[in-house]
Formats: sequence, C-alpha cells, structure tokens
Amino acid sequence: MYTPVITDGSKRFGNNRWYSFSPKLNRSIYLFSDLEYEHWLLVESDPQIVDFCEQPLEMASFINGKMKYSIFDMWVKYKNGKQEFREIKYSSELNKAKVMEQIAVQKVWCNENGYNHLVKTEKEIRENRLFLSNLKLILKTIKQYTPSEIDQFKVKNILKENFPQRASLQTISQNAKITPDRLYIVIGCMIFNGEIESNISQDHFGIKTEVWIDE
Repeated sequence: MYTPVITDGSKRFGNNRWYSFSPKLNRSIYLFSDLEYEHWLLVESDPQIVDFCEQPLEMASFINGKMKYSIFDMWVKYKNGKQEFREIKYSSELNKAKVMEQIAVQKVWCNENGYNHLVKTEKEIRENRLFLSNLKLILKTIKQYTPSEIDQFKVKNILKENFPQRASLQTISQNAKITPDRLYIVIGCMIFNGEIESNISQDHFGIKTEVWIDE
C-alpha cells in the first residue's frame, strides 16, 4: 500500500543506521536508529501484522496556524484489516519541543484521516531483552541460509502429530533426523513467518527451545 519515502540512508540525519532484509516484505529496508531496528524485529516477527512500511508517508498538518511536515517511522497493517501509523522515540526525547510538535502533527493528520497513531519508546520495545536477543540471532541465521523444503515438511508433520503439545527442538531433531544447525534455520523461518509458536520470549533459542502449532 505504501512505499518508503526515504530509500537511501544517506539522505536522513541520524546515528546507527540499519540496512537489513525483511523476510516479510521480501525486500531490503532502511532504519535510522537502534531503537527503530529493534522495533522492526518485533513487527517482522508478529504474525498478526501482515504488512508494514518504514518511512511510509510525508504528511502535513496545520499546527498553531502554520503548516508543519513530518514523516512517520512506520505504517503497519494487521490481519483484521486495522492500519496504524507509528513513531519511534526514546522516552528522553518526548519532552523536547521539536519532538512534541512532530508527534502533534502526526496525531492531527491521523485523526483527520481516520488512522490510529501510536508512539513506541524503548520502555515497550525493550521490555523483553531476551526476546529481542533471540530474534536478532534467528534473523542472522535465516538471512544466511535457505531452509530445505524437505526439512520443513518433516517439522510440520511432527508438530501436527504432536498437536496440541509442545515439542523441543531436540525431540524434533531426533525424530526427523535433522541436524540442529539445519533445524535452527527451519524453525527460525517458521517463527518469523508466524507458522508456529515458541517460548523464545522466556528462554534462549537453542536445542531446548519448545515450539508448537497454535490452532
């Protein structure tokens, strides 16, 4: 629905720019802070979010009699059709006049056009650092390798047979005769694609990770 307004990291000020690949969008994306990158990981791995776009739209609103401009950090679309524009900010920035004006511009535009607007800070994004760490590890793994279709078929069958119980990666590896390294790739892709549930928000990703089908 949207395409990025900014497609070159050199065209925007900021530190810690990230250039990464989105499996969900099947394209490369630009992000402009560590916090934006970590927020994207949560969006990328959320099965309820079916589409998103970084830097999706430059909009304008009248604030105190003057036309003000702003670019949202992200637009997301959920399975149920709900759409939302988001701004990503560190909580220490929220009291700055420039940031307050930027958020006000965005909220006015969203209200006028019937969209939800959400400000995300590190307090929410980094609430579960273990989960973020696991997502970074999984993404690094699946970016480097393509999962075997045969391995995927084996894993799906085992999880279906085991439904509704959980299965550890160790159990799946033994029953499907898949090496852990290959299994990590398959499971990682299935987690990011929303095909399975896992306990990576409570435990480190590895051979003891538990996964299951949620139906």
